[in-house]
This record gives sequence, C-alpha cells and structure tokens, in this order.
Amino acid sequence: MVASNAPPPAPITDTPDPGPGLDSPSGPEYAGSVNRGAELAVAAHQRFLSAPYFPAFDGLRGIAICAVIWHHSLPRALPGWLGRGHVGVPLFFALSGFLITTLLLGEARKTGGIALGPFWMRRCLRIFPLYYGVLTLFALSLLLRSPSEGRRHFFDSLPFYASYTSNWFVNYAVPHPVWFGFAWSLATEEQFYAWWPPLLRRCQRWGSAAMVSALLAVIALDQLAEHAAFSAWAAPQGVAQRMLTSLAASMSLGALLAVLMADRRAFLWLWRLLGWRATAPVCAVLLGLWVWQPSGPFILFELLLAVLVAACAVSPPSWLTRGLATPPLLEVGRVSYGMYLFHVPVLGLLRRSLPGLIERPGWLFPLALLTSFGIAAVSYRYIEGPLLALKDRFRPSSQPSPRARAASEAALGA
Repeated sequence: MVASNAPPPAPITDTPDPGPGLDSPSGPEYAGSVNRGAELAVAAHQRFLSAPYFPAFDGLRGIAICAVIWHHSLPRALPGWLGRGHVGVPLFFALSGFLITTLLLGEARKTGGIALGPFWMRRCLRIFPLYYGVLTLFALSLLLRSPSEGRRHFFDSLPFYASYTSNWFVNYAVPHPVWFGFAWSLATEEQFYAWWPPLLRRCQRWGSAAMVSALLAVIALDQLAEHAAFSAWAAPQGVAQRMLTSLAASMSLGALLAVLMADRRAFLWLWRLLGWRATAPVCAVLLGLWVWQPSGPFILFELLLAVLVAACAVSPPSWLTRGLATPPLLEVGRVSYGMYLFHVPVLGLLRRSLPGLIERPGWLFPLALLTSFGIAAVSYRYIEGPLLALKDRFRPSSQPSPRARAASEAALGA
C-alpha cells in the first residue's frame, strides 16, 4: 500500500463531450464541440500524470479494510451479502496494481527508466518491518501456548510465512485454525512487486502495446488456472495451480488500466467512459448489486473494481469521491496496512477476553475495528512513519538524457 500526505490534485470540474451519436449534427458547431471534448481529455490526462496523490484511494482502502475486518468478525460463513466481506481483498489488489504501475510509469517519464533496486528498497521499508514484527509476535505467543495441532501447523508453515510464499505452500485444508493464514494476500502482493516491475521495465521499452499484451497474457494464465481446463495438464489444487492463481487478475487489471491511462492516445478513448461525473458512482452501484446477488464470472467483478479505481483517479468530483475523501475514511485508509496485520490478533484477544462476543459480530466488529485502528495509528506514528521517511533516500534523482526521455515518451504515447 502507498500513502502520501501530499496535497490533492486540482479537481476536475468538466465533463467530457459525449461524442457523436447516430443523429449527431455536423458543421462548425459540431467540430467545435469535438475540439472542446478533446481539449478536456488532454487537460484531464495532464492532471492525471502530474497528480501526486489521489484522496479517494485512501477512502477505498478504508472501505476494503472495514469489509475484511467484518468478514473475520463472523463466527461462521454467512449466506447473502453479509458473508461477502472477503471482496475487500480484491479491492486492495486492484488499488495496488493501478497505483504501483502509475508510480513506475511516472518514474519512467521523469528519468527515462525504472530503477528496480530503489523501488524494491522502498517497498521493503514500507512492508517488511511491520510484517516481520507481527509474525514474531505470533511466534512468541504460540511458543507460550500448550502444544496443539494449530501450533504445530504454524511452526511447520513458518518458513513460508517468512518467505512470502504462504499462498503457495501452506495447507489451508485443515480442521483447526490456520494461525497467520491471512498472510496469503500479503504474499500475493509481494510476489506482484517481484515479477511485475521487471516485466514492466522490459515491455516499456517496446511501447504500450507490449505492456498491455503482457498483462493480458498474465490474466489469461490466471483464468486458466482458476477453471477446470487447467487440470488437463497439471494437478488441480497443486503448487503449479496455486502459483498461477496467485497472479491475481484484479491486480493485473488495475495495472492494465494504469498502463492504458498513461498512454495519451488510449486515455483519450478511456476518457469517454471515465470522464463522467456518474462513472464512479455507477461502478459502485454495480459492485454493490454484485455483492448483494453475485452473477456472472468473478473476473467481471474484478474488472469493475479496476474501473472504479481508475474513475476515482480522473472523474469529476461526485458524491462518491467526496464521501471517500472524508477525514475518517482517509485516516482509516492511511493506516489500513497496519490494521490488516493487527486485526486478527485483536479479534483473538477480544474473543478470549469477552467470549460472549463470539456469536455477536455486530458488537465484535466495531470493537475490533476501533482497537485495530488505534494500534495501527500508534504504529504508523512511531514505527512506520520514521521508516517511511527513509524512502526518500531511494527515490530516483538523476535526470535522463534527451534520448532516454524521448524513448520513454514515445513508448508511453506522450
């Protein structure tokens, strides 16, 4: 996750020209409206490329972590929309794919390339200290417990948690709780940071078409692994299938939209969809309807998540983007990474201390949410914040040569 205290970008106040319809007028007035629409799209593209911060993203993170904490507050799986808090995870994935790709392409425009070493160092400073700190606390607390199958399973799986490979090698099909099992999503994100930036740097030299093709191939592999066709050449639920499904289509779809929006020509087309004030609210309503009553393949839901993220970055202000930028959601989103790591032990402590809450998620959820937020806020202030300040030492500062800048701009369609 990436957080920033930079000022928000200038608001986008105009809606795009809808373009010609079947009965569109012609002549000078129509030509003027087309030119006006193109000017708005170009201006919107420049605002997107120069924006240091998207406030609505922190609001979306706040929504996602609330959904995840609700899901883990339930004593058992619930039918209907109340049992679908797990969809907060693909929302996190879509945000990560979009934002990380946007940042890397921004670096390529400014410096003529993508510096992998500094990028990975910034990610390590953001992710590793808190992750390994919480993992150590889990290990110490379980050492003090009496032997059990859950305890044995945790220590057998500890090398996979420590190496961010729990989504590949940890056995979740066990009758007891899987301690630290929530780390599968963090492993998925960390693997994305490992494979996507090098692939992006390679494809970026060949232009947007190469980047788009690479991401479409990754999404196709993920979907192949998700469906029965995979079993024709590999064991279902085996390590190979787990590795391919960990590619996470929602993350790749977020990255795909970021690549398209960095390309000026593609942006001019996408602006016809994303540039309306109603785009983000309509996406939110459609996502809500899916949560209420799922229909169709899950990848369509993931695609809608990616479109919502992109719309929140460039669409004119709406009731949704204003709501996402309210101070409470911004604060929750800012510390959502810490909340994700802390909420499971917090839930465990609350259930042991107040056993009557186990069957009452309506009480357990707000207590867990507030407690996790408080701990994460303190952690962000005194642990993560000072470490994040070190990230500036690993930011690219070299100016590109004219040839490198020209090559980068040509590849991005600028």
